Amino acid sequence: MNSIITLTTLLALYYYIYQNHYDKFEEKYHTYFYIFISLYLVILYIYHFEYEFFYLLLRNVYDTDKKPMYGHNNAELFESQHPNFNIKETLLQKQLGRCHACSNFIMTGDLHNTKLKYKTSLQNGGHNNVENIGLVCGQCGAF
Repeated sequence: MNSIITLTTLLALYYYIYQNHYDKFEEKYHTYFYIFISLYLVILYIYHFEYEFFYLLLRNVYDTDKKPMYGHNNAELFESQHPNFNIKETLLQKQLGRCHACSNFIMTGDLHNTKLKYKTSLQNGGHNNVENIGLVCGQCGAF
């Protein structure tokens, strides 16, 4: 009830000022006031008729401020969303640390120089999946 009385008081005050001092206000101020009244009415409606929704909305905002942004293990979340991110490391472990083409050892620090190549090319009937990909060293990747 207090909110309706406040709204009525605001409207009466606006009407009084508009009637007595209408030449001092630009049109944009009227627009701002109408927008304010509209938002006030929307919030009033939500508060009175959608109380449960309003409560849950404010509760979620409050809970968000009280919780850390990332409360779970970030590495596991990233790996679950990007399963092929460490594909070179995975292939290096499957190939026992050796190049697929020449069988030379590949050090973990040299993974940025390695290339991914198909074991059987797609033109020759190879499949486009992880089992058909091999990790080759920088020299073999240059050929």
